[in-house]
Formats: sequence, structure tokens, C-alpha cells
Amino acid sequence: MGLLRFLQKKQVYKEVNVRIGGYVLKAELSDTFVKRMIGLMYRDGLEKDHCMLFDFHGEGRYGIWMHNMRFPIDVLWVGSDMSIVDTLSSAKRCGNILRCRTYRPSEPARYVIELPSGYIAERGIAAGMKISIDSG
Repeated sequence: MGLLRFLQKKQVYKEVNVRIGGYVLKAELSDTFVKRMIGLMYRDGLEKDHCMLFDFHGEGRYGIWMHNMRFPIDVLWVGSDMSIVDTLSSAKRCGNILRCRTYRPSEPARYVIELPSGYIAERGIAAGMKISIDSG
């Protein structure tokens, strides 16, 4: 078993609620270096109305990549003011580590939210919308 796979199995995630435009999602909070590094790797998908919330504890142009992913996702980057600063629809998994693209927001963000592919279009989510995060 590889190191990342081993570390993934050892992580315990706090669950919080993420509210976006009247919709509520259950989010696994990735708030440590290891959790953010692993993200959704090795999983088979996300349940309906579930997501992963990455908290970087400060703003930056944090990138995501799709190495070791098994399914496409939508991505939201959210600033410290809780406004969506950028979106990405249907990021595809990559099979070759040397060809994995890193996706970055156009503006600095504190949070990254990874959602099931198609969620952004289905719910009409766009940059400028506000989100909120509260305990689950």
C-alpha cells in the first residue's frame, strides 16, 4: 500500500454544513496539511449533497489537481469574506502524474470546496455568491 493511501485511511474528518444559495451540503473538513494533500483521492465518488471543504487558514491561489482521483468534480474557491471568487466545472481525473494539470483560481481564496460534477450548473452557482459554514 502506498504512503498516501495509508495516510488517507488514518484520517478522521470533522463534518460541517456548507450553505450555498439556499442549498445545504454535508462537508468533510480538510483542515490539516495531510488532509488537504489527500483530498478526495482513492474514493469512488461523493454522496448526494456531500462535498469536501478545504480550509487553508489564509488566502492564496491554492491549486487542485486530479491525481489518484476516480471521478470528475466541480470546484469552488471561496475568499475569507465567504464570497465565491472562482468556479471550475467538471475537472476530469488524470491518469498520468506527469500530465496532471493544476487548477488555480483567478483570485486568492481561503477555502476550496470540491463537489460532485454537475453541481455548479444544476444549482446555478456563480462567482460572487456567498456561502456559510457551520458545525454539523
